[in-house]
Amino acid sequence: MRATVEGDLPGMLYPFSMLHADAGTAGLEPSEPAPGSAAAPPGVAQEGSDRQAGRRRYGRQRGTVPVGEAFVLRLGPANGEPFAALDDGDDPWAGGRPPAETPVEQLRFVALDCETTGQTPHRLVELGAVAFTLDRHLCSFETLVHSNDRINPHARRLHGISHAVLAGAPPADDVVDRFRRFAAGAVLVEHSADAFDTRLLGRTIGRPLDADNIDTSRLAGKLWGLRDTIGLERLCAELGVTHRRPHHALADAEATAACFLALLQRGSEEFGWNTLGDLLRDGQPPPPRFPVPGLPERRRRMGGTRGTPVVAAPAGEGDPAETGEDAPAETRPRSTRRRRRGGRRRRRGTGTEGAADSGSTTQAQSPTD
Repeated sequence: MRATVEGDLPGMLYPFSMLHADAGTAGLEPSEPAPGSAAAPPGVAQEGSDRQAGRRRYGRQRGTVPVGEAFVLRLGPANGEPFAALDDGDDPWAGGRPPAETPVEQLRFVALDCETTGQTPHRLVELGAVAFTLDRHLCSFETLVHSNDRINPHARRLHGISHAVLAGAPPADDVVDRFRRFAAGAVLVEHSADAFDTRLLGRTIGRPLDADNIDTSRLAGKLWGLRDTIGLERLCAELGVTHRRPHHALADAEATAACFLALLQRGSEEFGWNTLGDLLRDGQPPPPRFPVPGLPERRRRMGGTRGTPVVAAPAGEGDPAETGEDAPAETRPRSTRRRRRGGRRRRRGTGTEGAADSGSTTQAQSPTD
């Protein structure tokens, strides 16, 4: 399963020959049946007096999606590469978390990508990953994920996942637990400047993943001096990597892995990316932040309390700009600025803001004015 990428990367072996397969020969995504297209058998009355024959149904799907007990593949293998299963035991290559001085040749990487419902709060609907080293492919991971949440129409048009496609998929907790064993002792690779994929998996199980993660968009920004985040499809075009099916979790993970190897090839010569610490220095996204126990997860858009901390970073990884340098987030003082109501009082008030708050604007509102 090794294939040498053609182009300007001599000698770099890519373990993903499926990335250069013809997109037309890849597995087709399940087609979603058109609502209302199935006609009732003759002589059988349609249930419910409010339904009419041939009437299309809009809005959120009624009922629940059935849950399955095995992985449901949407894309599948391209060249017969091994795939992980839900009931597999511990993987033979699993190990402990590597130290920062570990050479990149001795590291095992897991590139991952998630597809979601597309709206807050984001829910996982597909997870794809690829375990690899610098010279070979180890195993692939792909499954749809059960969810009864509404899928945003725009997201559904992008990744093509609907509730009909999710029928029989395993629950999110089982999928993420299997992924934790799949990625044990590996360095996570994702294409997300804010670590969206790893944060989503961590929030699904309620704790962060015990692994270092590297962002390919940050590596590309360091290599080419970019100020804006580069998209995955554009990065593939710049590096000559074939992306066999965009917005499919497994295909995105394969493309992310191939782009990472290409960036590593170039960065090791220019910036000396030879150890895990070197990669973390230039490519590690910010740490995930989780809700503080006993406090609201986020301030309400209207009527919320000013100055209330909404989230907290793990111990020792807080950002001074977010949590404050002189005091813990829980003890930060609230803002003393008072919200004014109405423009007339503000125009006719005299003195400082504190005087206005203490009653100096009473004269300005007298009936004789």
